[in-house]
Amino acid sequence: MSKIKILVDTGADLPPEMFEKYDIGLIDFMVNFGDESFVAGKEMTNAQFYDRIRTTGVHPKTAQTPFQDMYDRLLEESKLCDTLIYFTLSGKASGQNNTATLVAKEIMEENPKADIRVVDTKSFSVFIAAAAIYASELLRAGETADTIIEKCSEYVESWEAYLIVDDLGYLEKGGRITKTAAIVGSILDIRPVLTIRDGLIEPIGKLRGKKKIYSKLIEMIKENPEFDNKDPRFMVVHSNEEYAFKMCEAIDEEFGEGRIYMKSEFGPIIGTHTGPGALAVVAAKKPAK
Repeated sequence: MSKIKILVDTGADLPPEMFEKYDIGLIDFMVNFGDESFVAGKEMTNAQFYDRIRTTGVHPKTAQTPFQDMYDRLLEESKLCDTLIYFTLSGKASGQNNTATLVAKEIMEENPKADIRVVDTKSFSVFIAAAAIYASELLRAGETADTIIEKCSEYVESWEAYLIVDDLGYLEKGGRITKTAAIVGSILDIRPVLTIRDGLIEPIGKLRGKKKIYSKLIEMIKENPEFDNKDPRFMVVHSNEEYAFKMCEAIDEEFGEGRIYMKSEFGPIIGTHTGPGALAVVAAKKPAK
């Protein structure tokens, strides 16, 4: 049996304990505050990242993995396996996929035995984390690299995101909504509910005010005809632990305990665009017929 290795990057927001459990490798992203650069998750923790945003008021920027660093890492990993599968952030929103694709091509030209598959998930955060875990499970079941990639691409599409944020300014600065929409939303206390469509973030609805926000999100999910109400499963990802706790409580109360597949935290790569008060519920869709 050929040896296959699964890789993700910091933008996957994979919970730390999952890397060892599922033998998943990590490629580092960079986060910049002005002239200062840090390796996300190593030189700067999530807590330090959000604390720095709150205390300095400086809007951070992310930077993809430098070409040489990517080359060194993919070359090293490719020598330890027969096939390397790297699940990246959406290529429409990040240059990481393009860089990895160029690096993989160069490595394979220089090393004909190397087999590096760079997969554009067309998604973000826990979508990628869940795909990597699923890939690991398929690998343990003896599936081939081609089958793993095909099934994981379908798996990413089997989830729907519902994202809200406290401060629309982060989405505006990151180009995710217009300045006018941010201003109007803040004045009227309207929160757009965002999801992922074809590799980009798009609004799918809106909620007004902060009261009963958790039950309102659940109602929106239940009203979606694609929601799998027969076997409800969820992932919760956040940049505010209190929000996540209350959301998980609401899900348990509505659907029963044991329905939350994964709980994670937005790291700097996604947190740069969502800010320190973000909450996303990712719900499973009905199985394809």
